[in-house]
Amino acid sequence: MRYLIYAIIVVIDLYAIFLDVPQKQTVHIKAPILDTAYEEKMALQYLNTLRTNAGMAPYQTSPILKKTADNHATYLIANNATGHYEEKGKKHYTGEMPYQRAIAEGYQVSMLTENVTNNSLNYKDAIDNLFAAIYHRFGFLDFISDEIGIAVAQDPKNTEVNTYVFDMGIHRLNQACSGKSYSGAERYAYKICLDPTHKIREKTLLDILNAQKIASKTIIVYPYDGQTDVPPVFYNETPDPLPDYDVSGFPISIQFNDAHIKQADVRDISLYTPEGEKVKSKVLYDQNDPNKLLKPGQFALLPLTRLKYDTRYKVVLTYAHEGKITQKVWHFHTRKLPEPTFVITQNKQALKIKPHTTYTLYFKPQNRHDVLGDLHFPADVKVNLLDQNTIQLRLDSENTEPFDLTSEDKEIHFKVLSKT
Repeated sequence: MRYLIYAIIVVIDLYAIFLDVPQKQTVHIKAPILDTAYEEKMALQYLNTLRTNAGMAPYQTSPILKKTADNHATYLIANNATGHYEEKGKKHYTGEMPYQRAIAEGYQVSMLTENVTNNSLNYKDAIDNLFAAIYHRFGFLDFISDEIGIAVAQDPKNTEVNTYVFDMGIHRLNQACSGKSYSGAERYAYKICLDPTHKIREKTLLDILNAQKIASKTIIVYPYDGQTDVPPVFYNETPDPLPDYDVSGFPISIQFNDAHIKQADVRDISLYTPEGEKVKSKVLYDQNDPNKLLKPGQFALLPLTRLKYDTRYKVVLTYAHEGKITQKVWHFHTRKLPEPTFVITQNKQALKIKPHTTYTLYFKPQNRHDVLGDLHFPADVKVNLLDQNTIQLRLDSENTEPFDLTSEDKEIHFKVLSKT
C-alpha cells in the first residue's frame, strides 16, 4: 500500500474539531470524592509528560482557558450533560460552542480545540481514555496549540458522575489578536481574530503557527518508543473510526511534521507481536478516513483485535523521502494487570476466591462485539470497572456463601474459601 503526503499550503484551519468520547458504562458502586485541584494539577503534568516524551513541546497554562473549562465542567455536572455544546437557558450556560465560551472570558481567537470525557477513575484514566480515541489523541498532539485550561468537576450527590474538560488554544496568536492591528505595507492576514478586520503581518502569523512545529520532532509517534503501561484496548468514540467494532486494539498514530519533512511516500505501517506475528490492522489516513477528520500527514493503525496485557509490541513504519527508503522501528509495552488475575475465556466459569482480597477478572473478548453489559453481584461485593472487559472484585465480608456475578450471557460462579 502507498500513501502520499504533501506540504500543507494552507497553514491554518479556520475551524476546530470537537469530539465526544462516549461515557463509560457505570457499575453501581460508591466512587470516592475527587480532589479536583489535585486532579487538574496531575492531569497537566501527565499530559505534558506524554507530549514531551513523544517529542513535542509541553502546554502552558492559560488562565482564560482554565476559566472556560471550569465553566463548561460546571454546566455539564449541573445539567447532567455530556459533550461540548451548551443549551441557552440551562443552568450555568456560558456559550453554545467552546470558542464562544472562551470569547466570553476574553479570548480573542475563535480557534479552539476541546476534549471532554466523563466518569473516569482519575486524571490518568481520563487522559488514557482520550488518547485511546484516535481523533481526540491528535487534538492533544496538535502541532499548533501551545496552551491549555483543564477543569475537573464531580457531582456532589453522585460521586460516580464526573467530567474532565480540556480546552487548548494558541497563546501567541491570542496575544497578536489582543495587540494593535498591523498597518504596514507587507503582506498580512485577517479574519482570524475575534475582530475580523484585525490584521496580522504574514511573517508574524507564520512564525506563530510554526513555532511549535519547529520545536517538535520530524515524526511524532504514539505510543512513543519505550512507552510502558499502554492500555491494550480501544472501544469507540464519536464519530467512530471503526464503527463495526465495539472492541479493538489500542491505536498507533504517526504524524509527519511538515516543518521538517515536506513530502513522504508511506509504503507500510505494521504492528508485530513478540513472536514476530503481524497483527491484523486497518490503516487510516486523510484519504480513506470515514469521518474525514484526519489531516494530510496523519496516520492511524487500528488493530482489529484487542492487544494483550503485559506484552512488548513492535511497530515498523516504511516510507520514502527524497528518493530514499527509510524504516522507523519502535516498541511499546502494554499495561500489566495487578495480581491475582483470572482470565475468563468462557461464558460460564467457576472461580475460587478468598475474602478481603482484590482480584482482577479479564473477560477476553470472543468477538469484535464482546464487551461487558450490566453487571449484577451481591451487595457485599465491591466491583471496579477497569475497562469494558476488565473488572476488579473484592469480597469485604465474612460471608463464605457462594455467589454469582452475571453480565448478560456471562455467569461467573464464585466459591469463597475460608480465611484459614
